[in-house]
Amino acid sequence: MLSDRKKEILKAVVDDYIMTAEPVGSKAVSRRLSVPVSSATVRNEMADLENMGYLEQPHTSAGRVPSNKGYRLYVDELMERYRLNISEIDRIEKALSIRVNELDKLIIEAGRMVSELTNHPTITVTPSRSEEKIRRFEVIKVDEHTIVLVLVTTSDMIKNRICHLTSPLTDFDAAAASKALNDNFTGISLEGLTQEQITAAEFATGQTITEILIAAIDFAEEVISASGRRQIYLEGAPNILRFPEYRDIDRAYELMDFLSDTNAVGELTALSESEIEIKITIGEENLEPVLTDSSIIMTSYGSGGLIGVLGPTRMDYARVSARLRRFAEGLERYFK
Repeated sequence: MLSDRKKEILKAVVDDYIMTAEPVGSKAVSRRLSVPVSSATVRNEMADLENMGYLEQPHTSAGRVPSNKGYRLYVDELMERYRLNISEIDRIEKALSIRVNELDKLIIEAGRMVSELTNHPTITVTPSRSEEKIRRFEVIKVDEHTIVLVLVTTSDMIKNRICHLTSPLTDFDAAAASKALNDNFTGISLEGLTQEQITAAEFATGQTITEILIAAIDFAEEVISASGRRQIYLEGAPNILRFPEYRDIDRAYELMDFLSDTNAVGELTALSESEIEIKITIGEENLEPVLTDSSIIMTSYGSGGLIGVLGPTRMDYARVSARLRRFAEGLERYFK
């Protein structure tokens, strides 16, 4: 159990180190304390904090830096909640005036903007879309043997595919195919689609467009199946190079290589519904050797969507958390 003075000293070390990226000495700490304390006393307290695992001393003659254990205590107990100023709020609100209809494009754009707002790489995970259905089909004739199939889903996702046909197609056939698809296969779960339903649609419209119906249904099933899988996006990865912790080229390359693997990044994004609105994992808590000196801040939006940032353990947790929280709250308006 740390005394109040030790906690205040630890907080002063973390706050100073976040700003300067330089080891913090006793004189700098003593100037931050609410009650005057001699540098000698501060040095003794810092030595105790080091022995307890909350601080580290990079060099014999240098000051101290927080350990991962020290950051964890800071985040859990000592960090003051950051209040966004009017300028920051205005900037976030402007960023949230996104004019994108398709969900995946919206998420990619949101990740890009959060990266700009926080100056950190941003990880976004799409919400669950297990109830996705096709809202509309379009069959566009290109020539006698080529069409473009266009699908619009209930989340406004738009997908298209070029199809080459074995039989010649008339304008009437293309219109009839569009009508048959929209009359029979929109707003329903394609998982339970039976051959009898497909046969009935073919019988109602004639054999000439059977090829189109089968191609469209196959395409729709692919789109719906893919939409059920959560997509992971990374934006602003080069921002990691802004921080002095990654000036070592080998270290930076190792981290960038890891970030390029979306499957590996996706494993870091677990955030259960029972957890608090912001989840912070520090250093070894990320369970990846390459991230022992990095932290991740995640929050949720929509129906199970996630958005977060990655940076050094010397992250301005309070400021970044406040900006991320405000952005996620604003993003909710697109999922109501």
